[in-house]
Amino acid sequence: MAQRPGETGDLFAQVRPRPLGVGELTRLLRAQVEPRFRDVWVAGEVANLRRQASGHVYFALKDDEASIGAVLWASQARRVPFALEDGLEVVARGFIEIYSPHGKYQLVLQEIEPRGEGAQALLLKQIKERLQQDGLLDPARKRPLPFLPRRVGVATSPTGAALRDFLRVLHGRFPSMPVLVAPCRVQGEGAPAQVAAAVRGLCRAGCDVVVVTRGGGSQDDLSAFNDERLARALAACPVPLVSAVGHEVDFTVADLVADVRAATPTHAAQLVVPVKAELEERVATLRARLRRSTTEAVASRRREVRALRAELSDPRHLLSLQRHRLDDLQHRAESAVRARARLFGVRVVELRGRLGRAEPRARLRALLRRTEDAARRLGRWQATTFPRERLRLERLQARLEPANVAKLLERGFALVLDGKRLVTRSGEVAPGSALRVVLAQGWLEVRVTSRDEGEDPLPGRGGSPA
Repeated sequence: MAQRPGETGDLFAQVRPRPLGVGELTRLLRAQVEPRFRDVWVAGEVANLRRQASGHVYFALKDDEASIGAVLWASQARRVPFALEDGLEVVARGFIEIYSPHGKYQLVLQEIEPRGEGAQALLLKQIKERLQQDGLLDPARKRPLPFLPRRVGVATSPTGAALRDFLRVLHGRFPSMPVLVAPCRVQGEGAPAQVAAAVRGLCRAGCDVVVVTRGGGSQDDLSAFNDERLARALAACPVPLVSAVGHEVDFTVADLVADVRAATPTHAAQLVVPVKAELEERVATLRARLRRSTTEAVASRRREVRALRAELSDPRHLLSLQRHRLDDLQHRAESAVRARARLFGVRVVELRGRLGRAEPRARLRALLRRTEDAARRLGRWQATTFPRERLRLERLQARLEPANVAKLLERGFALVLDGKRLVTRSGEVAPGSALRVVLAQGWLEVRVTSRDEGEDPLPGRGGSPA
């Protein structure tokens, strides 16, 4: 029931506040929270790491009590010098952002670094692994230093003791050696980029060897020489490079990629140039040895010439000997030619005789004579031998006529065959045997029903059947 004007209403009735919309509440929270946490440092453990194709990295920072979402945009993720992985303890700097569409808050990171005593070791380990994968730590790519460089380049701080020690030792060993110094910062912000630029400038200036050096210090002081970008710049140096950073116990990534590591700046000077006085002494020694060797070689050749001259006879005598030898060879050659000519003459005469005997007309006449003789002998043989042999054959034919099987078969006789065997006696076959009877014309297949054991060839003239 609506309250009418003039009525007081219930004084104890509950008054409801005006409700806030979700967006309005979120905006109020953002107005209260985000300004207060624009720059915070948070320590925790990386969890649920996810890398997007765009390059953004999402993960959570957690400890024993809570967890907060975090994001590294691609532009920041590319500058992280180590590999993020689940379980890694880190310290991160960024600001709190409330994402209205999901009603969640997250930490947008600007910087991140490993946490704890092993953080620096982890960073160096990951840098070394990446350099190793790219082959920049391979011992095979190390180049030897030139024996005597024409110009030495040094990248270092112009006010440091390292440069003074280096120049003192180098000019003490080789006073006239040209040295080109490229000033640069060797620690602090921007030091890696300046050192890399100094090395590139020295290479363009025509230095045969480049030395990167600085004095000793703490690990933080030497951290510039553990920078990965500087290490890659040093590895790309087109001339041999010497790293002389810190003291002998100090070891940096720059030492790993350099062609030669020197324990100290003074050690680098000893490696880069030899001692000039020693070189001059060695050259003088070699010059003296060369002079002695040349003198001894000339004397030895002179002795050989004298010995050969003593062995050499009078040229006229040698010429006379050669003339006699030439005459002898000429005489022997003429004799050999004459002997072969005589041999060939005899051979020609022999061949001419054989050719005469083998002359075609003579051979033809001989063959004709032989043919005529053979024809006469054949005529005589036909006249005498042929009739005699014909008569002899006729007599033999008359004698063979009675034994002609075909004639016998025509007269009524027959041949009895048991397979291919000729049967001549009745005892050779058994009753029931199948026989073949050959007649003058054709043959008969018969079977034996009985047989005669007697010797009479005609049946019915004696004997009894079996």
